[in-house]
Amino acid sequence: MTPNEKDYMDRYIYQVIRRLPKAQREEVRMELEELISDMYADRGSMEEVLTELGDPAEFAKQYQNEQKYLIGPEYFDTYLWFVKVVLICAAVPILIISLINAIGEIPAITSQNAASVIIRAIVDGLIVGITDAMLSCISAFGAVTLTFAIMERKKIQIEMKKAEKWSVESLSEERKIPSARWTPKILEPVPDKKAIISRGDSIVGIVFIVIFSVLLIFAPHFFAAIFTEGEAITTVPVFNLEQWGIVLPVFVISLLIGLIDEILRLIIGVYCKLVMISNILCGVIQIVLSAIVLKVLPIWNPNFVLEIEQALGANADSSANFFTYWNADMVSNGLLAFIVVITLFEIGVTIYKTLRYGVSVKNGINSNT
Repeated sequence: MTPNEKDYMDRYIYQVIRRLPKAQREEVRMELEELISDMYADRGSMEEVLTELGDPAEFAKQYQNEQKYLIGPEYFDTYLWFVKVVLICAAVPILIISLINAIGEIPAITSQNAASVIIRAIVDGLIVGITDAMLSCISAFGAVTLTFAIMERKKIQIEMKKAEKWSVESLSEERKIPSARWTPKILEPVPDKKAIISRGDSIVGIVFIVIFSVLLIFAPHFFAAIFTEGEAITTVPVFNLEQWGIVLPVFVISLLIGLIDEILRLIIGVYCKLVMISNILCGVIQIVLSAIVLKVLPIWNPNFVLEIEQALGANADSSANFFTYWNADMVSNGLLAFIVVITLFEIGVTIYKTLRYGVSVKNGINSNT
């Protein structure tokens, strides 16, 4: 078996096993290697062997149930993992925020009622937190399930369009268009290791976006300067909470676009034209939305410095001098420049790796995700 023929065999096996559940892949890979090697020994031509076996997408169906899926085995492992990550990221921050809010609203405590007041506050915080977390998790679960179900359905439709019903008349069409018949020459190469997108990077990005979104929606007042004087705690919010209803939607849309891009990278798992186009479009949109949030909308607390000076009062020290240098325009420009640089760098890396190591992705996802 020549190296070229071995490469064709590896491509064929890869296209078959990537459509199967992970638990089956190694066993099927070994079985196919043995089957193809035996057939090659009899026929002496790898192209003839693989042509006889047929389209790997059709061949893979021998190992799959004929049952229709809402989310089939090709996507299920990624779907299940993604649901776990999203549910944890959606529930944990809400519970923590609810507990902190409940404890922060505890009334004056005396030695007689200290234990009961604290316990009551924690219980109330847990009740509110669990309720909010359940609603958030239900919404997140539905959104993730709907997304993957659409992907599953679209994949089926694509395959149905390609698999036309056979008829006698189609024989003449096949003679006219020999390329319509499947051959090993159309097999895609096994992805280069450098073309595989790091799953860890996608995890970090998804977790950060989900947690940051939860904080912006449920607890924007957490982004604040905090001062203590004895037992008293004073907070001065950084954001303009009075105008938060105007700012938040644009903020969340920008984060949602970033989340969609990360989900696509996680699902496809390799650098390809689709990932590159998605990254470029999402990056450009995020830069535009970031500019709108930071330069157009009233995101910053207009009385931030004044409220800090009032909170510090006569106890103003070096920390007060630091906050007097706060300049909303300078902060906006700095953050916008940082976002632009990071986004363009990520787009540049994606373009380079796609053009240098990228693969063509058709009808499915990469098994390495």
